[in-house]
Amino acid sequence: MRRPLAAVLAAAGLVAWLVVLATLAVTPARADEPTDPPTTEPTTETLTDAVLRWGVNTESNTAAYNPGTYNFLVAGRIPDPGRGGQQVPEAQWQQRSGDVEIEKWDAAAGAWKDATWAGLRTDSTGAALRIGGSSNHQLVFGKGTGTLDRTAGTARIAWQGSATVVFYSGFSFFYLSDPVLEVAEGRGTVTATLSGFGSDQADPTRWVAVPAAQVTIATLPQVTLGADGFTADPAYRGVTVDLATGAQVRSGQDWGAFPQSWVAFMEPLGTAAFWYSSGGSADPNKVAAPLTVAFDAGRVVVPTPTVATSTPPEIHNSAPPPPATTAAAAEPPAAAPAAPVVVPPPAVAAPSPEQPLLARPATDLRPVSTSTPAPAAPAARSWPWWGGGALLLVAAAALVVPPPVRGLR
Repeated sequence: MRRPLAAVLAAAGLVAWLVVLATLAVTPARADEPTDPPTTEPTTETLTDAVLRWGVNTESNTAAYNPGTYNFLVAGRIPDPGRGGQQVPEAQWQQRSGDVEIEKWDAAAGAWKDATWAGLRTDSTGAALRIGGSSNHQLVFGKGTGTLDRTAGTARIAWQGSATVVFYSGFSFFYLSDPVLEVAEGRGTVTATLSGFGSDQADPTRWVAVPAAQVTIATLPQVTLGADGFTADPAYRGVTVDLATGAQVRSGQDWGAFPQSWVAFMEPLGTAAFWYSSGGSADPNKVAAPLTVAFDAGRVVVPTPTVATSTPPEIHNSAPPPPATTAAAAEPPAAAPAAPVVVPPPAVAAPSPEQPLLARPATDLRPVSTSTPAPAAPAARSWPWWGGGALLLVAAAALVVPPPVRGLR
């Protein structure tokens, strides 16, 4: 009887130990033991149909100082007239060129519509455009391609195509081509290629080609990448620039400038004073317009402009006729009407004229803690070990201890 009983006890003990070993085999590794780093899914999206919208500024969409002339936008490049003092004819104006369009805000419809030649001379209500009023047009660049990483807060989008910004109906103009947007750490920069022609107010026949240059056209101090895109105000108020000629007036609620490289490019064209505060009543019109980006044309993010409900006050000194030799010559003195009330932007550190894009932040994701201690083994795991050992000891005792001899007294 002892040998079969010992065999049963030994088998039970071995089974208990096997349970313990199996439990240890599936126990997670301790936190202090080396493990493979966790893998993460890529968060970068590829964009193929992004849209950029920008009205430049009010001064680029108003009646000019010279009677009967206007400042307006054109899709594509208007031909080089070969000499100064020429106006752009209707036949050379384009609403669309490739992936670039010009759109106008229609106040009655409450929507952006394809621009027309006649609409360049009216405001959003259809009334005749006056100096200081806005025709509310904007450049629209489509088919932008690039990448977007919402987790890292970064983006890079490039557009192809050109537009022309015309002043005094053609006495001066420049081309804006192939804009590129870069966003990182809540800030953005838009660069583009600018080219154009230098003119002279004293000599209307002067017309000199200015070499193309890569220029920062907008610095965006605050960018929030939304689900479909974003609208941001380019830095202007409080931005200082260095000038070869003339002087920047740094007082009043609308003093500021476009980026330094933009203003420097405009100086040989004779139109630098369109882009910085020079102390005239037209300074509010020079403030950079909001810039909007949609990540997909099917879900376009469109800004809604604020349209004046009454006729704007007559301004007798819009941005100066080209070229602006000095601030005084650029904007002849006139009785300045009361400045409109402008709500200042939130208090932020004044940006430099062209803030460099910050280094792209790391995009790899790491666990909150890499040294979390492993939980203690539950007490329930210890009983098979001790139980198995006890059964084996009983089995051994059954075999070793001799049975009592019957019949002896």
